[in-house]
Amino acid sequence: MEGKADNVVLENGGRLDVLTGHTATNTRVDDGGTLDVRNGGTATTVSMGNGGVLLADSGAAVSGTRSDGKAFSIGGGQADALMLEKGSSFTLNAGDTATDTTVNGGLFTARGGTLAGTTTLNNGAILTLSGKTVNNDTLTIREGDALLQGGALTGNGSVEKSGSGTLTVSNTTLTQKAVNLNEGTLTLNDSTVTTDVIAQRGTALKLTGSTVLNGAIDPTNVTLASGATWNIPDNATVQSVVDDLSHAGQIHFTSTRTGKFVPATLKVKNLNGQNGTISLRVRPDMAQNNADRLVIDGGRATGKTILNLVNAGNSASGLATSGKGIQVVEAINGATTEEGAFIQGNKLQAGAFNYSLNRDSDESWYLRSENAYRAEVPLYASMLTQAMDYDRILAGSRSHQTGVSGENNSVRLSIQGGHLGHDNNGGIARGATPESSGSYGFVRLEGDLLRTEVAGMSVTAGVYGAAGHSSVDVKDDDGSRAGTVRDDAGSLGGYLNLIHNASGLWADIVAQGTRHSMKASSDNNDFRVRGWGWLGSLETGLPFSITDNLMLEPQLQYTWQGLSLDDGQDNASYVKFGHGSAQHVRAGFRLGSHHDMNFGKGTSSRDTLRGSAKHSVRELPVNWWVQPSVIRTFSSRGDMSMGTAAAGSNMTFSPSQNGTSLDLQAGLEARVRENITLGVQASYAHSINGSSAEGYNSQATLNVTF
Repeated sequence: MEGKADNVVLENGGRLDVLTGHTATNTRVDDGGTLDVRNGGTATTVSMGNGGVLLADSGAAVSGTRSDGKAFSIGGGQADALMLEKGSSFTLNAGDTATDTTVNGGLFTARGGTLAGTTTLNNGAILTLSGKTVNNDTLTIREGDALLQGGALTGNGSVEKSGSGTLTVSNTTLTQKAVNLNEGTLTLNDSTVTTDVIAQRGTALKLTGSTVLNGAIDPTNVTLASGATWNIPDNATVQSVVDDLSHAGQIHFTSTRTGKFVPATLKVKNLNGQNGTISLRVRPDMAQNNADRLVIDGGRATGKTILNLVNAGNSASGLATSGKGIQVVEAINGATTEEGAFIQGNKLQAGAFNYSLNRDSDESWYLRSENAYRAEVPLYASMLTQAMDYDRILAGSRSHQTGVSGENNSVRLSIQGGHLGHDNNGGIARGATPESSGSYGFVRLEGDLLRTEVAGMSVTAGVYGAAGHSSVDVKDDDGSRAGTVRDDAGSLGGYLNLIHNASGLWADIVAQGTRHSMKASSDNNDFRVRGWGWLGSLETGLPFSITDNLMLEPQLQYTWQGLSLDDGQDNASYVKFGHGSAQHVRAGFRLGSHHDMNFGKGTSSRDTLRGSAKHSVRELPVNWWVQPSVIRTFSSRGDMSMGTAAAGSNMTFSPSQNGTSLDLQAGLEARVRENITLGVQASYAHSINGSSAEGYNSQATLNVTF
């Protein structure tokens, strides 16, 4: 049944609900009265008085005059010139349009749709959005406070804030051509806002909660709470200028450009840092116009602000700074900055350099390449040394394996572990091998392939293989930890041993190749590289009998080795290795017992061992020896370069391994079966000058003849 109402006056709590399909005509709504026109309802010739309440949505049909005498209408999905007083509400449905709406303390809900003309929020008005609402014209706040909440407001329109009150934008995605803050305060709470904020001096902008503002600000007083973010794009239509900035959040300089780097600037009169961060783009590979900049103009920078530095160029690029360095904070017009106003939040590394933040006497702040190179420089340079040290120790472990004579071929299994390192001799800056200390270990299997007599000489030839690992901690030039280098190595080698039977003069020739798989780990990088090492050694000695059972044997050894590592890239530069090589001469003597190692007959009381084992350890044939030596390393080479193709960024380091060390070895071997010999040995090397290696090790060897 269709209901009709005519000539109704609503006041002092009076209410008329016009339902779907019902109509009302000639209705007057005065103070305290309420007219509620539902979707599909019709109310014509409505006269709204001061204090009258209108409830409607864009699906209703309503026409009449406002309290100020102007006509308004709702119909056909179009609302024109609505005025919503306190207590009034209007809902704009998706796809509909509201033009020139004024909300004076009322509630305007937009479930999508379009705001056209001038939409005005005054005196506690609330605009609630759900879904996406389009504003291509003007949303203005002229008097008192207002709230814009929820949903998304998009389009090519603008938001105008006038009057002394506060406009709060909460939980909203706001994308407009501009926000004009002419008076009062704009608070952005838990919102994402993409626009430039063009303000007048004396106004205030507050970013609270998890708000993200993408755009420039010019000029106003700005407060960033701890969870808020301000992204300053380099394509903004205006330069960002702030009067007073209270900063506990995050500020980022962002780029939407391609090609040439264009630095951006944020100008602030007074900065009160509250542990907020500012991310600045830096080009360490450029000599000029190479960084975003914070400008303190005529005021003060106080508190603490953290500067996070982003390499905006090739991460492998880096030049040594000149003059004061790369300016990131500029103090002008008498501005001052407190000593701790800015701190560097992250490491900036490029090429071979670390860049650190410094305050200058002009109150400005600069990035300067440090006198000490970044930690990865000594770390990577030590990789050459570590691999070559390992190769030399492995080849040296073959010494005196020919000490047990016999007519049969033999197989020997050796296990060795120890310490290796280099002292501090001035560090990489002075061309020395970086200070290091670590350990290594390997298992080695060796077998004779040939044992014969030729022209009065005993000739033995064979091959060996080994698998090992080393781990070395490397220090920077200042004594701080640079990182750790780990090396997994597999080796193959061959040997030829010649003994002149009449004189005892012997020569031992060794050729060895090793595949290295290395990983250098620092606080900022994990760098992996592979390579090949080679080594050749010629060792000779002539034994003299001091007594029947004591022998003295002068020895001389020459070793030449090389190493080739692949080039690589870490997160700050390329890393290139030149061919490494070194030569070593060892001179010393061996003093030891010279007992006959003939096992003889077994004396064990056990029936199963009677013919092959001794009754006690004291019956075993045993020889001991000690070997002091002087080792001289010379003609060492091994370049390591870091940088990029950018002119001036490449740095080459050539740590020297040249030096002299004293070496002492001692060993013991015992024949425990007719065909089995056990040996143990230990050694200690100490560098007495230069950058020669030092360390200690122990080895156990099982020798089986067949």
